[in-house]
Amino acid sequence: MADPQMKGCGLLTVKYLLFFFNLIFCISGILLIAVGGVAQEFFQQYIQFFESQYETPAITLIILGAITLVVSFFGCCGAKRENVTMLQIFICLMVVIMMCEVAAVIAVAVMRLDIEELVKRNLNKTMDHFGQTKSLSTFAWNDIQLNHRCCGVMSYLDWEKIQYGVEVGGVPDSCCVETNPACGHGIFGSMSSGYDFISNIYTKGCYQVFKDAAISNVGAIGGGIAGLIFFQLLGIFMSSHLIQSVRNYERM
Repeated sequence: MADPQMKGCGLLTVKYLLFFFNLIFCISGILLIAVGGVAQEFFQQYIQFFESQYETPAITLIILGAITLVVSFFGCCGAKRENVTMLQIFICLMVVIMMCEVAAVIAVAVMRLDIEELVKRNLNKTMDHFGQTKSLSTFAWNDIQLNHRCCGVMSYLDWEKIQYGVEVGGVPDSCCVETNPACGHGIFGSMSSGYDFISNIYTKGCYQVFKDAAISNVGAIGGGIAGLIFFQLLGIFMSSHLIQSVRNYERM
């Protein structure tokens, strides 16, 4: 190994910049795992409203984050020791990961276009199963209406067309501002009596708020991958420059 005191300022600068970059790259891997975990939890929690394909990008992001941690090890060691072989492995792994990430970004972009129709279709479909014994749709709908303060797909009136709404003459208790047993029952029959039930229930539909939450999670996946690609391009450039600098020094 060459004496650091004899090296040019440019070589040392690239070396330590690359080492610092890989520390940031390592942190970005941890952040990718965190973002992927949050997105995965969201899509898993409301699996009834999505298809399994929406879990794949989140899982992919977690895997990419884990691989990033391993790859950053080669980059850090290669930069610190000025090991050309480790730096070459680092670059090759970076290129392979980037190719996977580009494919993932394209897949996420396509999913983002399809997500509006998917959410509306599955929200309407799962409403029909509300109230059935041990139905996951019942749990999911109660959860989304309570947490997002909404009722029905487009509005609370959607429950008037559903078997459950017809049976109770109203909406689920999870639509109520203050949740009490049977608090949403009978409201459709009281419309003509002038009873002010509007102030007691959520009237806006869940489609818009749920769609926005889904798009936000999909966007976070795409943004995380795009940001990682930028760092990887920078790392490839700096590694290539360091390899060339080391080889030029060895020839000297």
